[in-house]
Amino acid sequence: QSNLDHEQLDKERAAKEKREMKHLNSLFNAMDSDRSGTLCWDEFKLSFSDANMRKRWRLLDFQPEDCKELFNLLDDGDGEIETSEFFDGLSRMKGVAQAKDVFRLQKTLNKFIDSAIGPQWRSASTPKATQEFSVSVVETVHS
Repeated sequence: QSNLDHEQLDKERAAKEKREMKHLNSLFNAMDSDRSGTLCWDEFKLSFSDANMRKRWRLLDFQPEDCKELFNLLDDGDGEIETSEFFDGLSRMKGVAQAKDVFRLQKTLNKFIDSAIGPQWRSASTPKATQEFSVSVVETVHS
């Protein structure tokens, strides 16, 4: 019985992922007005202006005010979002981040900052100050 339950759950999970990929593909194609296979900033921004597209973004839990940040997160830096960037990025962003994911990110960021400016930055800091400093470093590097 237990193996059958696991198999059924696996099938349901695979079917759900297939539906989500189909939805993302449909969204990408609707946004790609010049049919280039990539999304430029103008195409991306326009999708948040269209009422029907905005509804589709809301289903993915994104609001119009998330538009620029989302574009920057999905783009690899060349100013256009390719299909692989779009699918990979959005599939990674869905759902709520687990505490271990946030912890892993914080540890990685701390190691990066340690290697860049040395571990002394943490010695006199409170955990909250350390987190705020880490966020400001990320924002500086990202902009």
